[in-house]
Amino acid sequence: MIQKKFSGRMRVDDPDGIRGLLGRIVVRRLGRGRGKPGFGNVRALENVFSQIHKRQSRRLTAAKRQGEPCDVHLLKQEDLIGPDPSIVTASDPAVEQLAKLIGLRSVKDSVSNFLKMVKTNYERELMERNPHEVSLNRVFLGSPGTGKTTVAKLYGRILASLGLLSNGEGMYGRYLGRHQLKISKVIIKNPADFVGAALGESESKTKAILDMTVGKVLVIDEAYGLYPGNGTTDPYKTAVVDTIVAEVQSVPGEDRCVLLIGYKDQMEEMFQNVNPGLSRRFAIDNAFHFEDYSDDELLAALELKLKSQDMSATDLAKKVAIDVLSRARNRPNFGNIGEVENLLSSAKIRFQKRNAAPDAPFGPEDFDPDYRRSENVESNIEKLFEDVVGCEDIIEQLRKYQRIAENCKSRDIDPRDMVPTNFIFKGPPGTGKTTTARKMGQIYYDMGFLASPEVLECSTSDLVGEYVGQTGPKVKKLLERVLGRVLLIDEAYRLVDGQFAKEAIDELVSSLTLDRYKGKIIVILAGYDHQINQLLSVNPGLSSRFTAEVVFKNMRPKESIDLLRRELAKKKIVSHALDGSDEHG
Repeated sequence: MIQKKFSGRMRVDDPDGIRGLLGRIVVRRLGRGRGKPGFGNVRALENVFSQIHKRQSRRLTAAKRQGEPCDVHLLKQEDLIGPDPSIVTASDPAVEQLAKLIGLRSVKDSVSNFLKMVKTNYERELMERNPHEVSLNRVFLGSPGTGKTTVAKLYGRILASLGLLSNGEGMYGRYLGRHQLKISKVIIKNPADFVGAALGESESKTKAILDMTVGKVLVIDEAYGLYPGNGTTDPYKTAVVDTIVAEVQSVPGEDRCVLLIGYKDQMEEMFQNVNPGLSRRFAIDNAFHFEDYSDDELLAALELKLKSQDMSATDLAKKVAIDVLSRARNRPNFGNIGEVENLLSSAKIRFQKRNAAPDAPFGPEDFDPDYRRSENVESNIEKLFEDVVGCEDIIEQLRKYQRIAENCKSRDIDPRDMVPTNFIFKGPPGTGKTTTARKMGQIYYDMGFLASPEVLECSTSDLVGEYVGQTGPKVKKLLERVLGRVLLIDEAYRLVDGQFAKEAIDELVSSLTLDRYKGKIIVILAGYDHQINQLLSVNPGLSSRFTAEVVFKNMRPKESIDLLRRELAKKKIVSHALDGSDEHG
């Protein structure tokens, strides 16, 4: 084909010409596609020739712009089999940008290992040995704001630069300046773009998207949306997954890269319940894991955003900002970099309200108006319980936890390992169990454990299902809802009765050991002494998870009189009969 196209004038930079090593590599690559769906024989050969010609054209164009001599009748190694991957990656802007991204150590290591594999395969081909098989398709797992979409775009540019995808600018595109090819290498879609409203429509929409992304990177964001969840099925979404499985072969040399992006738990659930072929096309065990940003990485992101917007903040303000972000991390779907942007937006509003000088730096009060709360924990807890009588022992117990938390922080130790977060509240009726539980949110929020001081109260019916298989998901859904807050399960002793109630206890015990929930929720089981003790005997693990007990005692006569006085005073009622009652109490 080359001889015919160029009338025998084209030469190959190989002593044996086109039948030499380079030509054999081209033919072997082409042959690996034989027998695969879509292999077009002569058409495939024409496509390979077209890619060779494009690479040569780009090399020559770049050489001319650099003032180097050009021989239009010479095909070099990089024209025939692509450039040496190490040369490409050493100067590829996408690789450089990826390296400069904050955090993402695990992802960067994964990309680095992949690039090493590509380099190894290139060298093996030059040795006339079969390359190691590697698929371009990947699963990206991580929380919101961890850079999944940003990395997907860079990943696509890297693949195009390496010549692993045909519909990209290649390694020479960056030298072309304003004449650079404007080819979109990354197409981002979400499940709604694939799902049809009538039978057969999902298949046709999915095939159309896959056809338009040949030679490119297709990103399916929030891909878990292709599964309805909870073991249910949706024929329209099932059709999308089945079509992807049928059309995407995930074999070496396939001129397409598909990235499935989503949250870890939802993605794993989807892979476990949809067409098993999806797991063979996309190795979730080899996924790119996007970890939540650490405090140091969030600080680096904050400083970068401040600098880019020509703003500044005091050192104390930055420390307070990280404290706020650290609390927010306990919420479900913590937004990482997005949280930094939201916090900065709120700080700008507070900055304006306090009428600071236009060039003044952000202060701590801009990020958290009550940033001194930890300095006033002693007085705060007194004020919090000023409407409660007879609770001195409880206040002292909670103060002890506050002191432990403060000492841990001063030594850079995580206080969650030292301060209990699961409680048993037990005592007679009317002794303040529910009232105290409602105050626990503010106490633990002040200690920095929670994202919000809010307390969610529920009954056993909120945990127990009505049929087999409903209880476990119900408990997990409740725990997800209450992440970063306090969960009060009142009259918890009712979980003793019934098989489903026992299942709820088992699920609660196992869930509270998971990193997802451990130390991020304050769980309180409240009830009467005897019944609570009976509950603790149902599951041995319950006692080991709920090690902290707060015992509420019957009120003494004097305390009852004090409470009565306070209630009457609230209603502006004066009772002389209570005068001197202390003397007879």
